[in-house]
Amino acid sequence: MGSYTELSKPVDKAVKNETYRQQLWYFAKGIKQGLPIAVGYFPSALAYGVMALAAGLSPKQTILISVLVFSGAGQFMAVNLLSGGAPPLAIITANLVVNLRYFVMSASFSRRLKVNRVLAAIIGFGVTDETFVMNYLADPEAPAGDGSSFDESGPQKEKTAFLPASYVVGVNSIAYAGWILGTCAGTLFAGVLPNGFRAAMGIILYAMFIALLIPAAAKTLGVGGIAAAGGALSWLLSQYLPSGWAMVLATMAAAGLGVILWGKGVDEL
Repeated sequence: MGSYTELSKPVDKAVKNETYRQQLWYFAKGIKQGLPIAVGYFPSALAYGVMALAAGLSPKQTILISVLVFSGAGQFMAVNLLSGGAPPLAIITANLVVNLRYFVMSASFSRRLKVNRVLAAIIGFGVTDETFVMNYLADPEAPAGDGSSFDESGPQKEKTAFLPASYVVGVNSIAYAGWILGTCAGTLFAGVLPNGFRAAMGIILYAMFIALLIPAAAKTLGVGGIAAAGGALSWLLSQYLPSGWAMVLATMAAAGLGVILWGKGVDEL
């Protein structure tokens, strides 16, 4: 008769395999859920690629910025400032201001994750307006109990306040891929697209974000109230402050309002 250690090895291996299968399932589900974001990112990134070349950047520089920055608003702002002859320090400062809202989003989103610092940094890099909404409002099916009920059709339904990291990585990865591919396409077809078509593509980011937000706002009064308050405050502040600062302050104020009014937990929002 074998020792306890020898007998436990097959069990440990089976548990690891089961966990691995669950992670793959969540990752695939994240990719599926994030695919509409990638589709929406593609034409917007294409427009960025065209505008960046027109501003004097090389194709390699244009693509590298998308790879390292991954911020539609920040990249479009950088291109506009570059076209206007702004110095590098002004471009960097403006991007920091515009992207400060991601610190607020990441802090709010972190309570739905249980990950180490390395994975948290990777996930944080993929936080955008659209992926934040998709991930924060998501409620994927979670394995029941110890996961023994998991099968090829997916885990059994069991509500959870925590999101599987592999699901979030799936959403962020497909969105990131759509942005990079769109940027590459923009550098390739910059001389082919008409000006009117390029200008229209820049609106898609905003339309997609609204399309993601409206169903959640219609379903939950709290989400709609926070969104309405943030939008109204952003417009009001933009009358007196630069648009970047107005957006950041409005985001922080709306997030604070949400914590005060509906800060009892994710399920009660």
